Amino acid sequence: MSDQSDEPRQDVDFRRLNWLGKTVYLGGSALRLTANLIDSAVDRAASIAEESKRAFDRELDPDIEDATVIEERDRED
Repeated sequence: MSDQSDEPRQDVDFRRLNWLGKTVYLGGSALRLTANLIDSAVDRAASIAEESKRAFDRELDPDIEDATVIEERDRED
């Protein structure tokens, strides 16, 4: 989610705000942070889905042979 407004950003001196201004400023900051986190999570989920789709489509390729077991060994715990 990117800022699509054409208005320039204004620097705000937090110390000069009253209690309502500080509340709005902090709420907006929290909302922006949450939106950025959600956007990052959605981007990551979309890339995982795309990679999974490509892997699935690659498995449907008739030129690829099935996996074969080369060697089996007992597990040593």
